Amino acid sequence: ERRVGVQSVESQSMERQSVRAGEGPSRVAQASDHEGAGNLQRSRGTPSVRQVPCHKGLRAQSDPLEVIQKNLGEAEIRIFNGCQYRSVESVREITEFAKSIPGFMNLDLNDQVTLLKYGVYEVIFAMLASQMNKDGFLVAYGAAFITREFLRGLRRPFCTILEPKFEFAIRFNALALDDADIALYIAAIILCGDRPGLVQVGPVEHIQERVLQAMDKHLRGNHPDRPFLFPTLLQKLSDLRQLVTEHAQIVNTIRKAEAHTNLPPLLQEIFRDMY
Repeated sequence: ERRVGVQSVESQSMERQSVRAGEGPSRVAQASDHEGAGNLQRSRGTPSVRQVPCHKGLRAQSDPLEVIQKNLGEAEIRIFNGCQYRSVESVREITEFAKSIPGFMNLDLNDQVTLLKYGVYEVIFAMLASQMNKDGFLVAYGAAFITREFLRGLRRPFCTILEPKFEFAIRFNALALDDADIALYIAAIILCGDRPGLVQVGPVEHIQERVLQAMDKHLRGNHPDRPFLFPTLLQKLSDLRQLVTEHAQIVNTIRKAEAHTNLPPLLQEIFRDMY
């Protein structure tokens, strides 16, 4: 870990990413056909807190408050755009993960796309919890840490984007799930048979039932002293849906108000069809 200032956090979050959206009727369906996506992995351990120091290089002839406000404004846009580009990578990774679920590739192609469109952000926020603690979250693949205090200091509505995710993450992390638990949970999220627009609901529900049975059996063996863990995780599914709905509303508000924000085409398609 290293101490990071606001400007270094901004550059870390951008990740020098180049987004190339897929062509054709659905970019979600083709997301994994682009650059090879890595396996879903979760950073483990509790990150320590690094405070964000003040901006450097303020000119003597300038009003320091005006300079700081200008730099923070740039930080807000860069952090927002950086998060969107990282989300595109996550969609590709989740698509690859979904393909590995037994039976998923046998589903109707339109249903595969629908399940991914409605499930990817729920999966992203479930996975994001592992990068968070009550004080902040890891970025740049664990190379930097942005404090929650810094995020709360951003102007509205940027300051409201991640706060609900912190609250969810604190509760979710208290369940102390391991990687196998999370993998089964993600599969259950993706294979929800009540997604709008499914063509063939029966096959989806059949696969989901098998995944839920496997998850229940695994949790009983992995956490024998916690018999209520399985129903608790099922209840979290509704929390994730609410989280995604609120997130979409905030993103749409920012896009309308901020000319320099950028939502990649892949994410535009997801939000357009869902909300």
